[in-house]
Amino acid sequence: MEIRKTIETDVLVAGSGLAGIKAAKELSDLGHRVLMVTKMKIASGSSFYPLKASLGTQVTKDAEDEQTFLEDIEEMSRGMHRQDLAEVYVHEIPERVREYPEIGVAAKKLDGERKACFAPNARNIYLLSDWDRIRRKVGEIFARYDTLSVMEKTVILTLIKESGRVTGAVLLDENNELVLVRCKAAILATGGFGSIYKHNLNPNDVDGSGHVLAMEAGARLVNMEFIQFIPGITAPKYKTLFGEHTLMYCEDIVDGEGKSLLLPMLPEGLGMRDCMEIRSTHGPFTHSLESRYFDIAMMKRIAETGNEKGFRLLFNPAIYENKEEFYTVYLDWLKERNVDLAEDEIRIAPFAHASNGGVLIDPRGRTGVDGLYVIGELSCNIEGANRLGGNSTGACMVFGKRAAEDCAGYIGTVSHGNADEAVAAGRLSGMFGDPASADDTDAEAAAERARAVTEKIREILWYHANVVRSEKGLTAALEEIRNLEQAVDLPLLISRPDKRQLAFKVRNFLMLSQVLLLAMLERRESRGAHYREDYPEEDEAFSRRLFVSARPDGDVHLEFLDE
Repeated sequence: MEIRKTIETDVLVAGSGLAGIKAAKELSDLGHRVLMVTKMKIASGSSFYPLKASLGTQVTKDAEDEQTFLEDIEEMSRGMHRQDLAEVYVHEIPERVREYPEIGVAAKKLDGERKACFAPNARNIYLLSDWDRIRRKVGEIFARYDTLSVMEKTVILTLIKESGRVTGAVLLDENNELVLVRCKAAILATGGFGSIYKHNLNPNDVDGSGHVLAMEAGARLVNMEFIQFIPGITAPKYKTLFGEHTLMYCEDIVDGEGKSLLLPMLPEGLGMRDCMEIRSTHGPFTHSLESRYFDIAMMKRIAETGNEKGFRLLFNPAIYENKEEFYTVYLDWLKERNVDLAEDEIRIAPFAHASNGGVLIDPRGRTGVDGLYVIGELSCNIEGANRLGGNSTGACMVFGKRAAEDCAGYIGTVSHGNADEAVAAGRLSGMFGDPASADDTDAEAAAERARAVTEKIREILWYHANVVRSEKGLTAALEEIRNLEQAVDLPLLISRPDKRQLAFKVRNFLMLSQVLLLAMLERRESRGAHYREDYPEEDEAFSRRLFVSARPDGDVHLEFLDE
């Protein structure tokens, strides 16, 4: 594997969502050289996913609300959040939200106060929308900096460490050429891992590659078993975000024969209307509220029948008489896509959405590995077993700025490393195997097998690592994925320039899927974002967070800790 190009910069920023954009601009404002790499184009990832009408930011309304906000986070985290991160967020978000225009984002404050998803108390909500306009503005702003470079359609294959600190990375650029980057620090903002699931509400580049990069560099992961699953529209327009607030006008959810899915699931004392009203207040599934039966009913029926087409919602046409902005923005956005909730046959199913867990960080975005910062959804931020709506966008601003400021101070104390092309090539061989040892087989056939493995992993996870889980299903899924490894010829794939992206993807999928399943198996209870059929209650014995780290031999270590 020949590396023909070397780039030197002060800071490498990976990911061009809100977090990456904020960090890159802050560092550029301070006069540092920044190289941003993004798998797609500038302003991408879940922040700019086109099948979302808008995103909100939940903002502390005054000093008195800070304590109330912290109590809201603690209540819904079910003990799984990090308090110091939450304290930083609630204190700093009012200032950071004012900085949205500086990165090209027009954030409009909604009239009055609203309760964000899972938030027991109402506060200020700022709405982000019009992704195309934001993307244009980001491009215009970035063009003003001579010290800021962007490489689109580029992935980081691995980070390079020297004397315990990150000093570089190996990239695969849009021409499938290998590039060595020498840097003083790296900020990863590559997002979550939704697209590792067959049905998800994420762009394809949100694939968990940053989790593997960070873990292999020595960072720890935490809360990986807590994943948001949110109803998504399967018909009439597949993979469209469903607005849960519309369930206030939903009369039932039915199967193909028109029979209610929900009614047989409801316990005595909980009526259909009550369940729907509670479910209308939050997008993702949660075990913490009685609305849980809505999602459990869907996933149990899917597991029984294999039906992935979704289930029909019966809407009252009165929904279009509601002229609140929160409704009109979403309903108008659906109409632009030729979707009418009252007239069309609307079907939904559980889609993977956001990861509550991620890389462990401190309030400065530091990972415990010198020179490595993590921000955005890749980090395990202020979330816990549930993920409060409107905090993820704000966290990109709060911790994007904090990581950039700390990074600016750090890079002033270190020099560039000495890693050369030979060191980088050796690192790749250690990951993928020596290309010289690749079997002389048909590369196209090997590529087809690798694609089949990635798709099989996505299917396995969607069925067995979804809202409803069990030890039997998780164990079978883990065994099946481990068996799939035998079908992948990484040395052959990495030896062919046009197959390198595939080699990178299938390796990440194999590694991350096993991390997820192992974490889910360890948590023998139902808490927050998931329901264990074999352990249906929240258990005080599991009121600790689960940490995942990489062993020197490549295996993973899992441990419940109080930190």
